[in-house]
Amino acid sequence: MDPKIASGDRAALERLLGVPEMAWLLARVRSRITASRGTTLTGVVRLDEPTDAQRAAAVRLVGRPRRPGATLRVELADVEAILRRGPWPAGLADAVETLTGPVVDPALERQRTATAWAHAAGGLRDAVADHPGLGDWWEGFCATGGLKRAARAEAARTGVAYEPDVGARLVELVAAVVADLPSAGEPLSVFARRLTGDAHGLDMSRPLGRLAAAAVEAAFAPGAHSSRDAWAAVGVVLSNVASTVLCLGVPGATGPAGASAQASAAALEAMRTARMPLILTLDQVRSGGVEALSTDQIVHVCENPAIVEVAASVWGRSDAVASAPVLICTWGQPSTAVVELLAILTGRGAGCRYHGDFDWPGLQIAHALRRRVRWKPWRYTSTDYLTVVEGDVPSLALKGRPVPTPWDPRLAEVMAAHGLAIEEEAMAETLANDLIAAPWPADSPLE
Repeated sequence: MDPKIASGDRAALERLLGVPEMAWLLARVRSRITASRGTTLTGVVRLDEPTDAQRAAAVRLVGRPRRPGATLRVELADVEAILRRGPWPAGLADAVETLTGPVVDPALERQRTATAWAHAAGGLRDAVADHPGLGDWWEGFCATGGLKRAARAEAARTGVAYEPDVGARLVELVAAVVADLPSAGEPLSVFARRLTGDAHGLDMSRPLGRLAAAAVEAAFAPGAHSSRDAWAAVGVVLSNVASTVLCLGVPGATGPAGASAQASAAALEAMRTARMPLILTLDQVRSGGVEALSTDQIVHVCENPAIVEVAASVWGRSDAVASAPVLICTWGQPSTAVVELLAILTGRGAGCRYHGDFDWPGLQIAHALRRRVRWKPWRYTSTDYLTVVEGDVPSLALKGRPVPTPWDPRLAEVMAAHGLAIEEEAMAETLANDLIAAPWPADSPLE
C-alpha cells in the first residue's frame, strides 16, 4: 500500500476499490453488509477465472496471495484491517457504501414501506367515520391492492418516484372531495379546480378521478350505475347538457322572459298538451321556462322510466282528468337536473311524494334524494310493501347491505324479515292510477 495514503482519503479509496477491476469484490461485500451490521466483515470472497487486471488490482489492495491458484481469494478481514489503518478508518462496509450507495436492509425497507402505505390509507379515516359504507369499500379496495395500483399509475403520470407518498397525496385529495360534498350543482371541472388546483384533476382518465368517483359512490350512492350517476347523486354536474331529467306534465312558465325560457316553456306546454313525456337538460331547467306548482298541488317522483311510460299511456286514454299530473323520474340516482327541477316546482310550497324500488339500492337512491329534496312517501311504507309482497307479484331476493328507512323505520325491518325485493314496475298500474285520479291536496295522508 502507498505509504503516502492519508486517513479518510477518498482518492486513495477510489484507486484501491473504485476501479472497474474491483467491482466483483464490491458486489460480494454489499450482499454481506446487511447481515453484518455493527460488526467487522470477515470471511473469504472468491472469483473464478479472474483476469490479469483483476488479479493485479487484488495484489495492490492486499498483496500477493500466500497460496496462488486459479481462483482469486480475498480475505475480508485483511481488507478491513488495511482500510482502517490507511485510507478509510470507518472500515470496509462504509467504504463500499461510499462507493456504491447505501445498502438497504430488505426487512427494514419492507417494514418502512408497509408503514408508509398504512399511513397513506389512514388519510381517509375521518371520511370513513362519517360514511360507514365508505369504510367497507375502502378496506377491500386497499386489501386488494387498489390504492397501490392507483398510486403506481399516478407516479408514472407525474414522475414522482416514491409511490407511498403519491398514494398519501391521492388519499388526501379524496378525503377533501368527500368532505366537501354534497355540492349545489357545481360543474365537475370547477369543483376539481377548487379542490385540486387542476380543472382536469377529477377526470376519469386520471387515477385521482377514478379513485374519487369510486369513493363518492361508496359514501353517497351505493349501486350507482356509473361515475356520472355517483357524481350526480352529490350534486356535481359533469355537463349541463348531459345532466337531464325525464318528466311528464311539467307546466311551462307563463310569459317567460328571454328566448331560452320561451323555448323551454313552449316545449313543456306542447308536451303537456300532448300528454307525452319530455327530457329536459339542466340548461333548460335553469332557463326560467318552468312554472312552479301552487301550494295545493303535488309533484310525484319515481325511480324508473317505465312508470313514466305507463302513466303517460293511462293519462293519454283518460277523459276524466281535472288537471295534469306532474311526474318526475330520477332514472336511478337523482341528477342535478332532477334536483333543481324539483326545487323549482316546489318553490311555492307544493308537496313532493316519492316512490322507488323496494330493495336496498332503491332505498339508497331515496336517501340520496332525501338529502337534497324534502319528500313524503308515495306508497313507499311498510304497509305498502307488505301489501305487495303478500300478493301475487313476482319478487327477487334482497341483496346487499340493509339500509334504514327514517320515513318509516318499520319498512327496513319488514323488508329484511321477508328478504324479498319488489321492483317499482310491479306497482306501475297502481302508481299511474294514483296520478290520473283527482289530484290530492299537498297535506293528503295517502302514503
